[in-house]
Amino acid sequence: MKTCRILKNDTLLFSEMLVADRFITRLVGLLRTPGLADNQGLLLKNCNQVHTFGMKFPIDVIFISKDGEILHLEDDMGPGKVSPHVKNAYWVLELKSGSCQKYHLEIHQRLIVSQ
Repeated sequence: MKTCRILKNDTLLFSEMLVADRFITRLVGLLRTPGLADNQGLLLKNCNQVHTFGMKFPIDVIFISKDGEILHLEDDMGPGKVSPHVKNAYWVLELKSGSCQKYHLEIHQRLIVSQ
C-alpha cells in the first residue's frame, strides 16, 4: 500500500501514513487491523463518509478538503457507527482515538498531504 506524509504548519505529524486510494483498500480500510499505534493511521482518498462496522476499536476521524482544510472531526468514533456525510471532503484521515486532542487538530486548520 502507498504511504504519504502529513504536515501541519510545516511540522511533520506522520511520516508514513498508509493511503487507501483504490476501491478495495478503501473497502477494507482498518478492518484487519487489531489496533493503531500513536503514529499510525489510514488516509482514504476521494472519501466523504466512513463507517466502523466490524472494527474492534474506536478511532478519530478527520475530514479534509482537497486543498487541506479540516472540515469536520469525529472524536472517539466507536465500532458500529456511521459518520456524517461531509460535503466537500476529499480525504479522510483515520487515527488512533485521542489523536485529534494530542495533535491539537481543529476545524479550519490546514494539513498538507505529501505523496
